[in-house]
Order: sequence, then C-alpha cells, then structure tokens
Amino acid sequence: MAKSYKMNLEEIETSLKQVQKNWEKINASLMMRREVLDDTIIENMLAGYTYVDRLLRKGINPLNRYELNHYLEMNHIVLCGTNPERRKDFAEHIKYTTDRFYKAEKFSISHMRKWAEKHKKNTAWVQAAGIYIMGVSQPQLFFEGNHRTGCLMMGYILVKNGKPPFVLTVDNAKAYFDPSTVAKQTSKDVYGKLYKLPKIKRNFAEFLKANANTELVRKKKNI
Repeated sequence: MAKSYKMNLEEIETSLKQVQKNWEKINASLMMRREVLDDTIIENMLAGYTYVDRLLRKGINPLNRYELNHYLEMNHIVLCGTNPERRKDFAEHIKYTTDRFYKAEKFSISHMRKWAEKHKKNTAWVQAAGIYIMGVSQPQLFFEGNHRTGCLMMGYILVKNGKPPFVLTVDNAKAYFDPSTVAKQTSKDVYGKLYKLPKIKRNFAEFLKANANTELVRKKKNI
C-alpha cells in the first residue's frame, strides 16, 4: 500500500518564491522565454496547491466523472484566483473555458479521462506525465493556464499514489520548461500520438521521478 501523504504547503511556497526571485536568470536560459512570474501567478499557484491538498484530504478525484468540476476549478484558480469579486471580472472567460472543457470536439475532458482510464495501471510517474503532456499538447485542454493547471494535476496524481508532488524549483526549471515547450508545439494528430508524444511522455515521467523531493510532503497522522 502506498504511503499516505499530504502536501507540505510551506515548502512549496518557499520553492516557488525562490524561482520567482531567480526568474530573470532562469527565463534567459529557456528555449522559449516565458511571461514574468509576478506575485499574482505565485499567489494563484499557492492557492491551487492548497486546493489540491484539500481534494486529497477529502478523497475527491478530479478525474471521476462526477467530480470533474474540481479539475476545471484548478484552471479557474491559477488564472482568476479565488476572490469572488475578482471572479466576476472573469465571468465571460470562465463561461467559455467551461464550455471548452466539457464540449470541445477535438480535445475535451472526456478524451483526458479515456487516456487516464487506459493507463491507470501505469506508475504514478507515467500517469502524471501523461496527463500533463496531454493537457499542454495541441489542441490544449484549456484556453490558458494549461502548464500551471497541469502541475496541479500532476501533484494530485503523485501524492495520491504516495509520491511527492512536482513543484518548480530553481534547479529543475529549465528541465521542466524546455520539454513543456516541445510538448506545446506537438499535435495530437496520428503522427504525434504514435511517435512524438509517447517519447515526450516517457522522458517527462523519468524527469518527474528523478526530481522527486520528499520535503514537499508530510506523512498523514491519521491513516
């Protein structure tokens, strides 16, 4: 039986703020430069990890057909935050994102669930990598925030299976962002599904395993 963990939110915050502090240097080293890592992005990601930790404690599965709204909520949090008044400003965005999430013909949550069901017996690293790469490759699951939402879902899958969540650090940032860029530029067409994406997923799973940090989790007291 896998060890039962909860996220170490304090350590996650420390790691993300270190990345923010060193962002200019990190960004200059990437194959494709990213947006400024401002306070709002950090705050929303921390709120996202807190939300995922709550889902884990309550036994809620964002890939369960009756609990998919929690997967969608992760994307709302990383982009819009949790403040109800601020959410009103994003009402139109939230509506269109919700429609895309459930109803997009080429790639929606139903396609993601089919992949997850097919690979549920794989290692946690493979499951997490697959969900992430499926979300960021073309067509993407969401209009925006696929990488950030993908990190939260990877965290959910890994911790649920007794592994530390993936969290961005100064040391792993380039090894995370560059393959993510390649994945974002890869299509889910026949060639991509058969040849390119499997290799990207496999390499990313190895990256996740190699960068597992047990300081990011704490063992639950009541199991």
